[in-house]
Amino acid sequence: MPLAAAVALGPVLSACGPVAPPQITAVKPAPSQGGTPTNIVFTITFSVPMNHGSVESRLTIRSRRGKPPPGCDIHLAAIGRPTGCYFRWSDGSRVMKLFHPAHPLAVVTTYRVDVAGGIRSASGVVNSLAHSWGFSTEGGPSLSSTFPASGGTLGPDQAPALNFDRAMELKAVAAAVTMTPAPPGGYQIAANPTVPGRFLIEPARPLLPGTTYTVSVTRAALDVDGNHLQAAARFKFAVSPRGSVPGLEFPAGPTTGGYTSVFASATPEQTGDPAGLRLLATAPAGQSYSLAAGSPNGQYLATELAGGHSLKVLDLSTGKTASVLGSTGSTLVAWSPNSQELAFLAQGSLRVYTLATNQTVTLSASATLGGPVGWRSDGEVLAAVAGTTGSPARIALLSPSLSAVTYLSPTSTVTAASGSPVWSPQGDALAFSVGSGTAPAVWLYSPSAGATPFTELTHQGGIPLAFLNSSTLLIREPSGELASLAVTGGAISPLVGPVDGSYPQDFAVAPAGRQLAFTRRAGGYLQLFLANTSATSVTALTSFGPATPLDAGPPVFIGEGG
Repeated sequence: MPLAAAVALGPVLSACGPVAPPQITAVKPAPSQGGTPTNIVFTITFSVPMNHGSVESRLTIRSRRGKPPPGCDIHLAAIGRPTGCYFRWSDGSRVMKLFHPAHPLAVVTTYRVDVAGGIRSASGVVNSLAHSWGFSTEGGPSLSSTFPASGGTLGPDQAPALNFDRAMELKAVAAAVTMTPAPPGGYQIAANPTVPGRFLIEPARPLLPGTTYTVSVTRAALDVDGNHLQAAARFKFAVSPRGSVPGLEFPAGPTTGGYTSVFASATPEQTGDPAGLRLLATAPAGQSYSLAAGSPNGQYLATELAGGHSLKVLDLSTGKTASVLGSTGSTLVAWSPNSQELAFLAQGSLRVYTLATNQTVTLSASATLGGPVGWRSDGEVLAAVAGTTGSPARIALLSPSLSAVTYLSPTSTVTAASGSPVWSPQGDALAFSVGSGTAPAVWLYSPSAGATPFTELTHQGGIPLAFLNSSTLLIREPSGELASLAVTGGAISPLVGPVDGSYPQDFAVAPAGRQLAFTRRAGGYLQLFLANTSATSVTALTSFGPATPLDAGPPVFIGEGG
């Protein structure tokens, strides 16, 4: 109802003439206001300083059913006795506020505020009129959406998300959420700091593929005003072999190269989502991994314990482990695009292990081969660096199916110290470096170009790392920065430079070329970062520090294109 006008019955005489009675100039909540927050502070603003007791003793707040605000006895508050609410005055006693911090108002309720006649200003002038107005409170919070939607799917490394229609209390939400069956290693509830009301259910380990999970949220979930969830909610989802967004796998350990754990992290679904880490594998006590690499489809993990051990391939969907024959002392591994074959270097030989047959084939034992080793997109050809005593290094192309090896030998100039071969996404071009040191030339081999298949893209440009797309290369410049190199024209554009003197170290590019992951030292530890390939957005995926003293190792993208 409208706020009644404050009109005195008659003028009050003073030495200077009549004095107007005190007026109410503003109230909060406003008359007839709907959707009022249940933690609102009642505020009345007067035209002049007021006598506190005359106002407090005449104030009443009741619902239509005659109930006062929960836990608040205004009469006790007016005389300074303990209750769930209290008065505070400000602006020279012109503004009265009634706080009720421990007890929110009832939801979806209409309240009436009355101020009885007889309130007095600090100078004793009386307003004899009564004042009243009403307002209605908001409803309780609700679960507006989930990720995935009920009946949907997500990948093993992803985290289901809850989206409420308002900001919620983290501890209350965590207590109200249950996931069944319980994920391996348990889970925690994490809040998105930039999206109010968004929470992620972060499993400690990857969810089990082929399993259907149920998430229940009870009414014990509270919003920041202390209101209970309006209605309990429940949704189900199934776990697919891989997710709808790419994820990352990487080793980490107390020292660079001495990795004790392997983690997985799905790339955030929304900006601000916490980058939850799932533990994939842990080295036995007192030992460490010399290398670890996940397969493109995210199902397999290849690891090797330091100290002359052989490679092991762990099937993350079943927990079964297979030993790779002939892999003792491997120096690097490379998964085929279809995740069914594993290439590795051992004692200078390039070998390929096939999961289906549990067999290993040696592709080249005649030359000393080095990395990186790159699979062509069709899985039919591998590129590596071959070196023989007294001869410059050159690029070797090896076919697992034909057990054949050929060498790129364009000219004596191009063959001098060739290295770092990387395939284009379509497999129709191979970029490689020519020259020693950190500033070699970058060349491109395109068999379809006919009589001139070799092209120098840039002189002393750096080391090719990966193709971002068919027309752009990712390179490491002589300074240590990551940059893009245009295949046509040779233009170089810086992408990721140093921060506090620390340059990017290990890296990975998503198969679709949209994201770039890299490690860089921050806070004294090697951290993992995710960026778009224009480097306009960089997100830290780890926060290693004194509480978790680890260095992140080489990342691998999984779950996209595998």
